[in-house]
Amino acid sequence: MEDNSVPIPKPIDEVKSAIGIDLGLKSFLVTSTGESVDVQQHYRRTQKHLGFQQKRLARKKPGSINSQKQKQKIACIHQRIGRKRDNFHYNVAHKLVKTYDLIAAEDLNIKGLARTKQALSIYDVAWGNFLTILEAVALRSGVHFVKVNPHGTTIDCSECGTKVPKTLCVRLHQCPKCELELDRDENAAINILYKGLTAVGLTVAAYRRLSGCTPYEVGMPNSDVRMLTLYSQN
Repeated sequence: MEDNSVPIPKPIDEVKSAIGIDLGLKSFLVTSTGESVDVQQHYRRTQKHLGFQQKRLARKKPGSINSQKQKQKIACIHQRIGRKRDNFHYNVAHKLVKTYDLIAAEDLNIKGLARTKQALSIYDVAWGNFLTILEAVALRSGVHFVKVNPHGTTIDCSECGTKVPKTLCVRLHQCPKCELELDRDENAAINILYKGLTAVGLTVAAYRRLSGCTPYEVGMPNSDVRMLTLYSQN
């Protein structure tokens, strides 16, 4: 079936702007142009009030009318948290889709990440829900949306490709080879954009058109072409 209300994505060779986004807990997302969106923490902000309401429920007789009323009150709190989170996700998604023709994001293993000590924070930011919304909004707007493998995006230098291992507490990417200093999330976002452009088959000429700079090779494995700097607009 064909739905005329759904726009057809523009051809790849007509893409004029592209962006890579790195999702995180310090900032909700960081783009390949250095822009960031703050984490909202909708559940964290309501956690104390929610805990108080759940304690009140524990004191009530199970199955009573007051118990049912208290359960409904708690359900409304969860519903309000979910609606605030969805509204935030839609606002961010629409802003990205209105600005760029191609959006590259990480294909995250949410279930695997949720097994860590930061599980509550990961569920609070709801990356999976955001990516689903972003993909749907991009589809309705005729914008290309690409998910890429996040492996190596944090440790690879976006300028020369050198692997620079770093722990979570290290927020600055410092390459010992090319001496590039960049926020670690922005460095990852640039690598994500590079993978996204490669995934859709854009050429070196397209890199020049999208970034306004000349890609080059610096002794990288498999002669991978990297960009010194990425700008989303011509």
